[in-house]
Amino acid sequence: MLNLDPAMKNLLIETIGGSLVADQVEALGQMLIPDLNIHDLSGKRRNFTLSPRMAAQVLTEHMIERKQLGDFIKLLVEMDEAVILGKEIRIEGLEYFLQQLTETGLVYDAKKRKVVPLKEDLSTRPDWGSLKNGRSYDVTVASMDIVGSSDLVKKYGRKTMEKFYSFFWSALGERLSFYNGRIWSWAGDGGILAFTFKQHRIRAARFALEMQRVMPLVNSHSRNPIDDEVAIRIGMHSGKVSFMSDTGKMISDVINVAAHLEKKGTEPGFVSITESIWKPLPQKLQELFDPVGDFEGQLKFSSPQRLDLI
Repeated sequence: MLNLDPAMKNLLIETIGGSLVADQVEALGQMLIPDLNIHDLSGKRRNFTLSPRMAAQVLTEHMIERKQLGDFIKLLVEMDEAVILGKEIRIEGLEYFLQQLTETGLVYDAKKRKVVPLKEDLSTRPDWGSLKNGRSYDVTVASMDIVGSSDLVKKYGRKTMEKFYSFFWSALGERLSFYNGRIWSWAGDGGILAFTFKQHRIRAARFALEMQRVMPLVNSHSRNPIDDEVAIRIGMHSGKVSFMSDTGKMISDVINVAAHLEKKGTEPGFVSITESIWKPLPQKLQELFDPVGDFEGQLKFSSPQRLDLI
């Protein structure tokens, strides 16, 4: 029997109640239980106005009692962007709920159309196990580049640099996993990283600052096969991105701005972000970035190079 811990149950209730009105919640439930009446289940009189959250809570708890929670989650996934009571609905945060569900060892299998035990590691999947093809999501994109890699290959040879890249990848992967980011494309010495879901701008900014801060440790580590001090640069922008499972082929203004900002507007050892990221940051995090003017119509902020002093 599928069940949820209190935190996940509350997240599901908040997700439904934050997107639907009470009548839509009831109509959704009636797709599984035709004679369902939210007022009767709540114990309230018919003339009592139920809040969306109360309706969502009543329905969710009823589905749990009837052991139909799996069917209910399936219904939510399949009815997202469908029409209920003459209005198209968008269940905001549903993908976040599904991603958090994977943390409990369960996953919604779109092919089987049901919630099943998680049997694979989703920590590197570019869709987090929940993003849908063709749907737009609010994403922070980071373009990262190892500076001067061509010269380093000429100096040390491709095999030695491949050893460095492998070591660098391990450091990158650890921090990317901690901040729940994903690699969307990578080509040896650089690529595109992505962050989404709650507080993705904050997580992305902290990730980028931490990556710059640990580069001296990468350079001085015994596993590093080269003597040169390697620097990286990171450019970041945030906005709506239409997701494709083949992330390397995605075309997006957000990705383009981040890539241009990194390549043309960021010095080695620095992090550059646009105002779309800087504005939502907590004040203490904002203070780590200095305004440095305009870049391709975006207000640009840059981190200090001496991140070891932070």
